[in-house]
Amino acid sequence: MKKYTLTSYDPVELDLPKPQVPASLVDAQIEKLLEPLAEYHEIAEERGVAMGDHVVVTTVDARLDGNPASNFVLEHSLYHVGGGEMPRTFDEELVGMAPGETKDAEAKIKLPLAKDGDASRLTMQVTVEKILSCRTPELTDAFVAEHFEPATTVAEFREGVAKQFGLPDMAKNDAQFPDLVLDELAKRLVEDPDPADLLPGQPLDALRITCAIDALADHLDIELSDADITAQMPGNDAEQREKIRQQLEDQGLGDEARVFARREAALSWLVNNSRVSYR
Repeated sequence: MKKYTLTSYDPVELDLPKPQVPASLVDAQIEKLLEPLAEYHEIAEERGVAMGDHVVVTTVDARLDGNPASNFVLEHSLYHVGGGEMPRTFDEELVGMAPGETKDAEAKIKLPLAKDGDASRLTMQVTVEKILSCRTPELTDAFVAEHFEPATTVAEFREGVAKQFGLPDMAKNDAQFPDLVLDELAKRLVEDPDPADLLPGQPLDALRITCAIDALADHLDIELSDADITAQMPGNDAEQREKIRQQLEDQGLGDEARVFARREAALSWLVNNSRVSYR
């Protein structure tokens, strides 16, 4: 494929309709806000911890890949199993534990900037002290006015909670967002695409996008290691991506895999650096 250039290599700027925060996201956040105001009572029945329970736990000797991890130390702390405060693999370690039981727990946690498929090992000794029943207060206008001013109604409270979410980044989570930034990038293409670069059945608009993303990758001087190329392959986990990469290599399509990975890396840069405003 011939080389192409763009009129600008600056991040794409988009003016989009204001995204709606999903009601389920607002509900989950309100549930967390109500937890400190809930009534908790130790359960009388003899049973193990279940997902969704509230428990009192203490953890000691928390370590992340063998190094002390004070952020994961809990002392007689109220903890919502499955509430998202700790890795789900930690919650799974708690399931089935009885009050008073102590065990060595191990969980996997993905740290910021870690590559897909990479996880750190979190270890600690955990004691479940109590299993609690939780009764959250009824959310009424009067309750909101008393505990969550300046909101005076449930509707105002929900609106305020929705505004807490990072709206500028929410659009980037939309599955169609990459297509939007690619369409904008294609408008910057200087040269008309060479018909000789068209693949069988490929629309001209799709070729323009391909030419534009290649031009961006050239400008960014993207160079990928062998591991980086594998990480850019489609798939739900590292094992699946490795299999797809190997299949391409076995079919003599190694060069195509490298081109695909380079385009995916350029697209990631484009999405991450795009600027979004809302009307």
